[in-house]
Amino acid sequence: MSKMVMTGRPVAIFGANGAGKTNILEAISLLSPGRGIRNAKILDISRKPEDLGWKVKATLKNNEEILEVETYLDNGSSRIVKIDEKIQSQISLGQSYKVLWLSPLMDRLWTEGAEGRRKFLDRLTLNFVPEHGPIFIRFQKCLRQRNRLLKDNINDGKWYDAVEEKLSIEGANLNKNRLIAISMIDNALENLNPVFPKAKLALTESQYLDSSTSAEELKQVFKDNRSKDLRAGRTLVGPHRLDMSALFVEKNNYVTNCSTGEQKAILISIILANAWSLSECFGVPPVLLLDEVTAHLDEQRRSELYSEILNLKAQVFMTGTEKNLFSSISDVSDQFEVHDNKGTSQITPA
Repeated sequence: MSKMVMTGRPVAIFGANGAGKTNILEAISLLSPGRGIRNAKILDISRKPEDLGWKVKATLKNNEEILEVETYLDNGSSRIVKIDEKIQSQISLGQSYKVLWLSPLMDRLWTEGAEGRRKFLDRLTLNFVPEHGPIFIRFQKCLRQRNRLLKDNINDGKWYDAVEEKLSIEGANLNKNRLIAISMIDNALENLNPVFPKAKLALTESQYLDSSTSAEELKQVFKDNRSKDLRAGRTLVGPHRLDMSALFVEKNNYVTNCSTGEQKAILISIILANAWSLSECFGVPPVLLLDEVTAHLDEQRRSELYSEILNLKAQVFMTGTEKNLFSSISDVSDQFEVHDNKGTSQITPA
């Protein structure tokens, strides 16, 4: 792949489908914790059939701080993260800078199951609370332990007490962090450009618990539901079952019941609000990756989106199939065209 020289202005990348535009965004997204913009397993990112592993290296400037960041996967190894040539955890990637993205895969957020919305919310939360990642991992470990007891039809209460003690603490912290993110984004949504629809986010409540349930209350919920969980062979209630809802304020209608266009517009609103709230919270705007985000926007909303991006002063990478999608910001952006050359992406300034 050719080298891209950028000036710090918004970056517009265009080219035919399959040319490799999203691959560029995916590489940048891997400078953050987790699987990246395509949600691909780390082992699946390597190019096939060579399967030689992959590497992403970048120099990142955060106010006056300059970081040399490198993350890679050698064939057969686990993912390595280095910051200023020192090996670090993936969580370290989210402590000095933030990366947000919006991709066509996320268009199904409001029509598919609750699991996808929880993952979306947890990704947003991770940017506000980097410790959210390790908490989530510990919660999932405890959950697997409890589910194993249930599946094996273990009835010894002491085993459950030990697991549920830890599970409740981590679960309560998960929801506390999620509520922090929701509160920050909701505040930013209130002040967002009026052309973008406003939404009100919330964690949905269940019959047994709500988003503010304490660790002690959550522990009692797990205990009270053991008999039902034993019959099911899995944990039926808990923070891993809550959903995220969004209310379209103007129409007083939940986004799951809105039109496809309204759902897309509200998703853009949430991402922009998240970017503004992160900028206010940490004093530095995030890196923003927008994959094919303008394709289904009318001219006015596309223009307002570009204005919002310029006001945000974030490093933004946008993709689209046609150059004319970015014509209104051609004088204030760096533009590149991507071509497929016998399986290799070639990038040229436009």
